[in-house]
Amino acid sequence: MISKEFHASRRELYAGLLEDGSVGFIFSGREREDRGDLMHHFVPYANFYYLTGFTQPKAVLMITKADGKVREDLFIDHPDEKAKRWLGLFYTKESVSEETGIENVQYLEKFEESLPFFRSPDRVRRVYIDIANWEGHFSHNEAQRFAARVREFDPTLEMHNTFRPLSLIRQVKTKEEITLHRRACDITAKGVENILTHLHPDMYEYEIEAHFDYTLRSMNARHAFPTIAASGINACCMHYEENNRRMQDGEMILFDLGAECGYYAADVSRTFPVNGKFTGLQRELYNIVLAGLDAAIKASRPGQPKNELQELSKSVMADELVRLGYMEKPEDISRYYFHGSGHYIGLYAHDVGDDNARLEEDMMFTLEPGLYFDDLKLGIRIEDTLLVTKNGCEVLSGKIPKTVEEIEAFMACKQREIWM
Repeated sequence: MISKEFHASRRELYAGLLEDGSVGFIFSGREREDRGDLMHHFVPYANFYYLTGFTQPKAVLMITKADGKVREDLFIDHPDEKAKRWLGLFYTKESVSEETGIENVQYLEKFEESLPFFRSPDRVRRVYIDIANWEGHFSHNEAQRFAARVREFDPTLEMHNTFRPLSLIRQVKTKEEITLHRRACDITAKGVENILTHLHPDMYEYEIEAHFDYTLRSMNARHAFPTIAASGINACCMHYEENNRRMQDGEMILFDLGAECGYYAADVSRTFPVNGKFTGLQRELYNIVLAGLDAAIKASRPGQPKNELQELSKSVMADELVRLGYMEKPEDISRYYFHGSGHYIGLYAHDVGDDNARLEEDMMFTLEPGLYFDDLKLGIRIEDTLLVTKNGCEVLSGKIPKTVEEIEAFMACKQREIWM
């Protein structure tokens, strides 16, 4: 896991976003019901975890900045004896203070009476609340409900949302974060190797997916997102997740998958021949996508506008498709390529950040060009997780076979070993 010193440094940056005479709030989130008396696995809101390292629901971080001084308060729920007995969950405000490095930890019943615009209205006239930009006006999450209550209490208080400025801070990773990303990519590579070792015709998609699942569990990792294992025509559906089709000899299967380590994600796509050998047409089209990816990787360096990488991949693939006679003009590529070529990665697989920004050292993002041919029942996507370095970029998912030759050689060798 990441150190409490890391989280303390992030709170310091957050405090720098606040004007004097203000208070900021970030909520960890609430558990969600699954079915019956079951609950979904709780994952804290990313910005809350980023600033605190605390992973339990119902918590609130409050940072007050007044008269040139900054005070940090963390309000937490406290498990009862039933939670300790049934869930093995128990902590105190003292243990949480030690764990997080936040000096002032109180239980939630102290929250409202501690609000500075109640106790010292002359010192605090601005309120900052972190509300994610994908939350709609009527979703009524905890942060939105709290913002409405504050507005109702005193309409004269200035209200600000810290979501975007925190997103920009999260764009550039620290060494600790990069270490966790690197570990997530290494685990993902092991999982893909396990897939390639066992992949063969007549398997169901969920059967081959299970080999990736096994690797993650055996290495104490979680999925960064639900795995896509899409064979044949299923690969032409961008977010296919049924994974229940039986694969046929001569087809290809597209995987979009990633491990999560310490809440930090890997995101990788690969497209493999089910029987271990590319046909001539599959090889030709696959190499077009790979050329688009390679061109964007080579251009990835500090100062490069991130959003231009999408057009670079698209241009390379369009020119190749025209040259080989698949299209008459480059503009026709929209028939075969209709998604973005990458995204930031971090505490979310599709992480926050400004897509119009120029790349900086220690930014992390993915590149994922693809081509999709409904008539051929063939979809090809190749995606890598990248770290921007001083003079270029490092492909953290580079251990995973990617060229036609690497894939065929790996599958021939490993499958021969397992079936002999």
